[in-house]
Amino acid sequence: MQGASECRVNRITIAFTRIICSATRRKFPVMRCVIYPRKSVVLIRAINSQRRLKPYFYSQSAKVGGVGCLFGFAVAYPLFFFIASSFGIESDIPIRSYDADTVLAVFTLCFLILCLSLYTFCALFAFIYYGIKCKKGYIDREELVNIVFKGIYPKRWQRGL
Repeated sequence: MQGASECRVNRITIAFTRIICSATRRKFPVMRCVIYPRKSVVLIRAINSQRRLKPYFYSQSAKVGGVGCLFGFAVAYPLFFFIASSFGIESDIPIRSYDADTVLAVFTLCFLILCLSLYTFCALFAFIYYGIKCKKGYIDREELVNIVFKGIYPKRWQRGL
């Protein structure tokens, strides 16, 4: 039996799929709407949890995430040049003069490094910031893990709950 939030997520997923299918004039794929990856549910819950935060907690969350993203990008940027040079791509030669497969591999690897770096540093800074709050007793360890790794905030921090 599904909970109320999972049913809501199912209805949202089905509604978005119907909109996409009607825009592309394809038949509505019923089985694809019912079965979807568990990770998408976690992502949707995290987005909804952050979107419903009270202004003070949303501001805290945005600042911690912003600092984490800045540090993540600052670490990833020099790695891009290292990856490109290891594939033999020079920064002063036009990119169209290289093999398309090499360029695709470099862009794919750089994109993955960027995503990994952003997530790692956002989680690290959230762990530091909210870990201090956990030590002071404002949140417990379960809430710390939910905030840092799942992006799900406590109910008392959210509007209308």
